[in-house]
Amino acid sequence: MNRFTVLMKKEWLDAKRSYKILWLPVVFIFLGILQPLSSFYLPEILKIAGGLPDGMAITLPELTADEVLAGVLTNQFDQMGLIVIVIATMGIVVSDKTNGMLAFILTRDTTLTEYLLSKLFGHAAMIAGSVFIGYLTAVFYTFYLYQAVSLVRIAAGLGVYYIWCLFMLTFVIAIGALLVRTSAIALLSVFVLILMKTVTLLGGGFQILNPAHLTNQAVSIITSGNTLPHLLTTIIVTILLIVFCLIFATLCLSRKELPSM
Repeated sequence: MNRFTVLMKKEWLDAKRSYKILWLPVVFIFLGILQPLSSFYLPEILKIAGGLPDGMAITLPELTADEVLAGVLTNQFDQMGLIVIVIATMGIVVSDKTNGMLAFILTRDTTLTEYLLSKLFGHAAMIAGSVFIGYLTAVFYTFYLYQAVSLVRIAAGLGVYYIWCLFMLTFVIAIGALLVRTSAIALLSVFVLILMKTVTLLGGGFQILNPAHLTNQAVSIITSGNTLPHLLTTIIVTILLIVFCLIFATLCLSRKELPSM
């Protein structure tokens, strides 16, 4: 059994002990259900709540099925889902640093590259499963309450969106290698990632260099079947930034004196 396989089994064991493989999919399932249900039943909810004052009227736009599915990404996964991903991954490196586990692992002829890749692959699989299950739930409710949308467009859009999720994961890993407090890792990661999302609202050609722009690409694919300009450029930039985050994490960990067990 090679070292990388052992590290992957450790990640799986840690995920089971922390119940991460349970609560992470459950949260995304909830987020997936929330968007179609709230969009469809919002008029009834307002009536039950007492409606509006006399003389005031608000006309709610009628959403299409593809707009609802796009809203799952923009309103749920890219807001609360982003925070959940950060919370789930903020301690995966710093906990090993502080309790001496990382120093112990490195004494077993394991390289930092193998260690970080095991963190990346292990949590990338969990995030992929959680996002897929959550979005599949949203698709089911949207098809039931509204109408069907092309599964090819859904799959393509979700695949593009997952690349943005991979960047979020590697960014948190890099920050975790740099800092020693999980609270600081969470705050800095959430701030930067939400800032990147906010910048996409400004528009402009520079967005093709922003990994958060992949959400806009995914939305365009789901709603129209077409991509926005320069999709390939944004994907390449995002992949390069993922590699940079891993190299940065490796350099940070290699230059620090790690506590032993």
